[in-house]
Amino acid sequence: MIFTISNNTYQIWLPIFTLNDVAYNQKFYQFLLIFELLLSLTVLVFTITSGFIILTRTAFHKNFNSLIAIVVLSWLFSAAGKLLLTPYFIGFWVIEPVTRGLPWWTCDVAKMARLDSISSAWPLFLGGALTWYYMSILTTCLITLSIERVCASFFIKNYENTRRTYLLALLILFQQILIFLLGYFLFFNLIHFITIVSVLVGLNVLAMMVFCINRWYNLKVLREFEQRPRESAKHYTLPVRFQAKENLRVFNLTARVFVVGFFLIILGFTFCVMITFEWAPSLETLLIFCFENLIHLNPLIINAVLILSVSTWSKALPNSRLFRKISLIKVHPIVPNHSQQQETDTYFSQLHSVWEKKVNVL
Repeated sequence: MIFTISNNTYQIWLPIFTLNDVAYNQKFYQFLLIFELLLSLTVLVFTITSGFIILTRTAFHKNFNSLIAIVVLSWLFSAAGKLLLTPYFIGFWVIEPVTRGLPWWTCDVAKMARLDSISSAWPLFLGGALTWYYMSILTTCLITLSIERVCASFFIKNYENTRRTYLLALLILFQQILIFLLGYFLFFNLIHFITIVSVLVGLNVLAMMVFCINRWYNLKVLREFEQRPRESAKHYTLPVRFQAKENLRVFNLTARVFVVGFFLIILGFTFCVMITFEWAPSLETLLIFCFENLIHLNPLIINAVLILSVSTWSKALPNSRLFRKISLIKVHPIVPNHSQQQETDTYFSQLHSVWEKKVNVL
């Protein structure tokens, strides 16, 4: 919904479909609100637990773990936004003369809600800004994570055993600048809807292309070792091969989350189209409720896929034995295979070479 403020001095776009909805006077929708509250509390506990596990259980490099934790814990902004917006949705806090029937986005000023000032309804606009911030994080996180993995491949020789705090700081700074720019353009409706969708699609396609190229490079490193272990040992040390394997694990994790997220986006887009074109007007409030909670409650699905895809994280959950059974990570065999034996032999060969050099120096 777009608001024109002070005779169209500026515009504000909030990610909401309706205000003052009288349908919430019905017991069915009041039950849905209670159900939403219970699910939100569940997500709150799961989000904090997931963030703590990701930060304290080392499954990947600290930089990658930190970036993932930022995305997971950013749901708290969505929770705060939802808390501020819901009273306006159900008509508990009334803003006049706005009612139902206004489009989610429009470039026609005549179809926008008119307000003299935002001061009388500042919780509404603050809640909308917090929701935009969360949505901006979700839609731009892949590009930041892909850049971190490029750095992991570029510094592949010693990335795993080097903290590189400066790199994490630069990535977070880049992420926040991108989020605030996107949020600013969205909040003040400074960019056309088609343009912003195209930009976001382009960013995520670029991110997945970077992940795929990174995967190809790391597979090449591992194939070199498997096919020519003696020769490749001169160029690729054990930390290099370890980092290459980690990069592939990150790609697999990202691919799982991306596939699940893609289906959620398709489902949300379907709800949005049905609401916009009024394909089921009698179910409009229910469709809006489903669309908003598809965004707000997505950690119930996304966080579950994220945590259960990594055995180190899933084992840290309560009742970890149960979660381990449904974990997506395959358990490696205890008996070493041929490639593992090659890696072990090469390790001792390299260790012997280093020892001989030290002896010669002495």
